Amino acid sequence: MKSTRNPIWKGAAVLAACLFAGSAAAQTVVHSFDGDRGPGLAVCESGVTHCDRPEMNLAVNGKQAVQVTWQHLRVYDYHGKLLHSTSMDMVVRNAGLNPVHEVRNANPKHTAKPGAYEPSIVFNEFLNRWMISVTGESDVLLVSANADATGAWGGIYPSCTGEGPCMRFDPANHIGYDKNGIYLCGGHVGDESPRTIPKFAYDCFAIPAAEVAAISQKKAPAHMNRAHNMPLDIFPAVDHTKNKPAGAPALFLSKTCDRAVIGACQNSVHYPFRWVVSSFTWSGATGSYTEQELKTGIGGTEDVWLYSKPCCGRMGSIPQKGDDKIVLRVAESHRMTNLVQRGSHIYGVETSGPCTSDCGKQGADTTNVMFWVDLDCAKPGACVVSQTGKIAGPDFNPEFATIGVDAAGNAGIVAVSSSATTDLSILLWTRKASDPPNTFAGPATVVAGTQPFTCLNTLDMATVGNAVGVQTALDPDGKTLWTTQHYGGDAARCVWNTRVVAYQIN
Repeated sequence: MKSTRNPIWKGAAVLAACLFAGSAAAQTVVHSFDGDRGPGLAVCESGVTHCDRPEMNLAVNGKQAVQVTWQHLRVYDYHGKLLHSTSMDMVVRNAGLNPVHEVRNANPKHTAKPGAYEPSIVFNEFLNRWMISVTGESDVLLVSANADATGAWGGIYPSCTGEGPCMRFDPANHIGYDKNGIYLCGGHVGDESPRTIPKFAYDCFAIPAAEVAAISQKKAPAHMNRAHNMPLDIFPAVDHTKNKPAGAPALFLSKTCDRAVIGACQNSVHYPFRWVVSSFTWSGATGSYTEQELKTGIGGTEDVWLYSKPCCGRMGSIPQKGDDKIVLRVAESHRMTNLVQRGSHIYGVETSGPCTSDCGKQGADTTNVMFWVDLDCAKPGACVVSQTGKIAGPDFNPEFATIGVDAAGNAGIVAVSSSATTDLSILLWTRKASDPPNTFAGPATVVAGTQPFTCLNTLDMATVGNAVGVQTALDPDGKTLWTTQHYGGDAARCVWNTRVVAYQIN
């Protein structure tokens, strides 16, 4: 396969033919099996919260692959055998918390059965425990008693532990960790960051590693290290560095938003956004936060990338092959879905609608695009853009993209896509550490959609994905990357399908 130094990839199937072609392939899919699936129209019409989308996430620990959706916590072995399944509501209740959130929607169809939604999961190898963030009565943080996800869990409401106020209005939690602690960020109505939209920001918590185990016993840590007025949609990194010094900062990433446009983090068009890198540096059980803003070009010397609301129309929806009337709403993919760290570098991917004119170095497109970034933060507080690129092509609309980096520095991006000629499918892009700078190869189709996805369709659209993020987990073997995504595999309304995928970059 020929490499290129052009960061803009146009081909829709460059790698599809060689996905399983042995040593010549850029990647190998080592595990792929179906995960949770939607309950169908009747259940969704009863008013179950976010019933029309899976909100899938995944973590692994070398023995178990654990998928969470709003509907279930499901524990699999590495071959896809289901070992355990519990409703997400019951997981929250068993941890001593309430999954029922504040009712926000006046439509009776959507308020009859509120429950837990927007979950995320990680396995913290430094603590040998699973951790779940999910929205219930407030922001919920669950920690397992041990490395067996089928066992007991405990939990707390981080924002209600004495450093209030409680974040009861759709906190949209993001979770990360490193050797020194765990990091949780959630939405806080009424706060604001000067770098994002007015009247809504994020609060972040930094909990020392030594105090996390108590959460599994339903005890709040003594040190929460809460910060208000953090940028909207900020994401903490997952950092596997085993020898990370106590004084090395934990890193977070977000993007700037135009404050003049209503809902600009989602709704702007051709906005020259910048990266916002935040950090937390420990000093004993407490510490301090810092923040810097970077231009998106190499070295941070110029604004290169232009954010636009995902295409197309007022609701930000893309077409699908199997149903030319029902489109797929992807507007919630306007934010990053995860952040990973390797050494002093952090890696993220941001999806966007196309720029169609006066696009400068970015160039014009007709379909949605992704901007990926490798930030070098060897000098804390003075990060620089080390590598970056645009991924685009006329035949795909990448959405809810998640990035992973293995122990050798190879990177992969998995995203969902549909178009007028394809149903909702799962695509993969890869770059080897030895590839030319600023390039990704792909896409390869990992799972091809076979049916259109439809659900309530009151606005002639169906909602896909997970608005709060999609993690890519690094296996303990250091070379296998795991994630889960939503694809079109069932013609019945509101029966969404999820797939668990593990791949290696050769």
